[in-house]
Amino acid sequence: MAEDRYTICIRRRPWWIWLIAAAWLLLEVLLVQTAVASHRESEPRAALISWGLAAVLAAAGVWAWRRR
Repeated sequence: MAEDRYTICIRRRPWWIWLIAAAWLLLEVLLVQTAVASHRESEPRAALISWGLAAVLAAAGVWAWRRR
């Protein structure tokens, strides 16, 4: 009977990738905060733009993080 073997490869990310990830997260929080504040101030266009930018930035960030 053949023995199954699994190899786990751990990648280390350079320090500047973590710096970019921190800046991305800060910008994401800022955009969501702006969208919520714009909605509360009855500014639907500004809120829609902020929500759209936050969604695009979130999708791009997840894609970039999962990319090799």
